[in-house]
Amino acid sequence: MRNIIRSIVVLAVVAFVLPSLAFAWDESGHKTTAYIAWQRMTPEVREKVHKILLAAPEDSSIGMYFFGFGSRPLETKRREHFMLMAYWADIIRDRSFDNRFKKYHNSDWHYTNVFWTEKDGKAVPVDGMEPAGKALAKINEFSKLIRSNAPDSEKAVAIAWLEHLIGDVHQPLHISAKVSEYNPKGDQGGNLFFLTPRGTPREEQDNLHSLWDQILVRYQPNIDGACDAAFLDPKGEEIMKKFPYERLAARASVLDVDIWASESLKAAQEVAFKDLKFGEKPDAKYMKSAFEVSQERIALAGYRMGNLFNEVFGTRTDGVSSNTIPCKIIRKVMYPITKTSSVKQTLEIAVLDLCPTQVASRPMYSFMIDGKMVMKEYDVLKVFKTEDEARKYAAENKITDISF
Repeated sequence: MRNIIRSIVVLAVVAFVLPSLAFAWDESGHKTTAYIAWQRMTPEVREKVHKILLAAPEDSSIGMYFFGFGSRPLETKRREHFMLMAYWADIIRDRSFDNRFKKYHNSDWHYTNVFWTEKDGKAVPVDGMEPAGKALAKINEFSKLIRSNAPDSEKAVAIAWLEHLIGDVHQPLHISAKVSEYNPKGDQGGNLFFLTPRGTPREEQDNLHSLWDQILVRYQPNIDGACDAAFLDPKGEEIMKKFPYERLAARASVLDVDIWASESLKAAQEVAFKDLKFGEKPDAKYMKSAFEVSQERIALAGYRMGNLFNEVFGTRTDGVSSNTIPCKIIRKVMYPITKTSSVKQTLEIAVLDLCPTQVASRPMYSFMIDGKMVMKEYDVLKVFKTEDEARKYAAENKITDISF
C-alpha cells in the first residue's frame, strides 16, 4: 500500500511540474546534449550514473523523476531520466517548491561572463572588469567531487549540475558580457542586448540570450507537439551524424573547462554578435549561422560530457591508459597562460613540460592511469604555428606522446 501511495504521489508531482517547463535551449538544448552524452557513455557507466542519481537526497527530486516515465523499457527510462537531469538545475528555479529552491538553486552558477568590447572591428578585453559568475569554478569543483569518496547522495547532485553546466558553458552567451554604448556595464550574457525596438511591451521583448537559448526550436520548431522521444532523440541523432565524434575527437577529448569557455567566447564574438544591430531582429542568414554553430557546440558538449563520465566511472572508450607519463608531451592548450580565461588566449599546439622544477602556480593537464584520473602541472616550453612544425620538432627531440 505504501508503495502504491508513493507512486501516485510521484506521478502527480511529475505531472504537475513537467507541463510547466519552458521548452527552450534550457530544455531542448540541454536534453539533446545529454542524449549525445548518453550515446557516448559505456553501458557500465550508464548503469553507475543511473544508480547514483537514484541515491540523490529526497528533497532534490532528482531520483523521484525516474518513477514518472511509465512502462517504457528500462534502458529508455534511464536515458530519459538522464536527459531530464540535464535540465534539473533550471527546474529548481521554481519557487513553488520553496525548500528545494532555497537549498539547491544558485543563479550565478549558470554562467561565467567575460567582459569584452569591440574596437576597430576587433574584440578586446575590458580592463578592470573581472569575469562574473561561477560556472567554470563549479564544473571544476563538481568534477573533483565525483572522483572523490563522497557519498552517492552528494555525487548525484554533482552529476545533475555537471550535466547542466557543461551545456551552459558551451552556449556562447553564457560566457560573454559585451560592453557597449547600450550596456556600459555589460549586457549580462546578451540578456540586455534587445532584438526588439525601444518601447516594445515587456511581454513582447526579445533579446540575444533568449534567441541562442532557444535556437534549436526557433529554427526547427516542434510544430506537431511531439514528445521528447519523437522530437529530441532524432535531433540528437541528426546532430551526431552532422558532427560525428570521429571528426571532433581531438577537441572532444579536451576536458579543460577553460578551453571550453574560450571556444564559446570566440563564438559569441565572431558569430553571435556578427552583423547584429541593437533593437533589430536578425535575418535568415544569421539564424542559419547561429543554428549551425549551436549544433556543433551541443555535439561537443555531449561528447565531452560522455567522455568525462566514462573517465570517472569506467574505462575510457579510446583505451588511453599508461603506467608512466613522459616529462615532455605535445598538446593543444590555451596560450598565453593566464589565471582566468581571456580573449587574448588562443588554442595553440605546444610542448608541455610535465616535470617543472621551480615552485609556481601552474595550469594542469589530465591523464588516465589504470582507470584513474591523474592531474599534472605543466609549463609551456614552445608553441608551434602548424602541426607539421610540431611533428618535426617532436621527431628531432624524441617526443613520442603527441596529440592534437
